[in-house]
This record gives sequence, structure tokens and C-alpha cells, in this order.
Amino acid sequence: MATDWTRSRDKRLLAQQAAGRTAAQIAKTLGVTRNAVIGRSRRLRGIVYQSDIDSWRRANARRAQEARKRAQVRRVAQRKALRDLARAVTRGVPVGKAMSRAHQAGALWRQIGAYFGISQQAAYERAKTWTQRSRS
Repeated sequence: MATDWTRSRDKRLLAQQAAGRTAAQIAKTLGVTRNAVIGRSRRLRGIVYQSDIDSWRRANARRAQEARKRAQVRRVAQRKALRDLARAVTRGVPVGKAMSRAHQAGALWRQIGAYFGISQQAAYERAKTWTQRSRS
């Protein structure tokens, strides 16, 4: 079954509709499903039903709620990572190691840099230098 809608297929669809043929009959001649004919016909005519709008709103609201939940989880993880960073530094853990651990736990380089009063790039470089040294 071909499902690519071209201009010529659209014209054939509209012409057959104008002739009074049913969606099932049109689908058979075009080699697509009845639902494909109905959907394409609605899109060509620009018809949007209230049920479609309500469905889109529900879907968008659900996605937005899920995004808010993910962001909240991320913020909690970042705060915990920064608290752990502060504790590690006070316990005498090397700064580069503490930075690296905090980043792995979810803190952003910008946040880590702000804690130490340096740029995010400088924080990244310090952690990177420590990681390279520890591997050697």
C-alpha cells in the first residue's frame, strides 16, 4: 500500500469525493485504507474538530507535567550533588575529585564553578586535570 500523498493523488481524492463516492470506495481505488482517506480529506479541507483540540491539550498538558517532574528530580539531584561537594571539600577531598564527583552526580559545571567562584570552564578544566592525573 502506497501512503505517499502527492498533489495528483489529492486531486483524485477530492474529485472522487465530489462525485459522491464513499471513503471505502476511494480507498480501494487509491490503494490506501479508509482511515487514510478520511484523515487526508480532513487535512486537505482544514477541518479541525473540538475533540482533536481537546486531545492535543490533554497531550500537551501531560507532557508539560512530565517535564516539570523531570526538572524537579534534576533540581533535587543537583542540590544534593552540591551539598556533597561542600562536604567532600571540608573533609579534605582534592578539589578536582570533588568537582568531578559532583558533576557525575548531576551538578552543572556552572553551579560547581559558582560554588568555587570560578567560571564553568575553569571548573571543568580542574576536574578534567584531576581525572587525567588520577588515571596516570
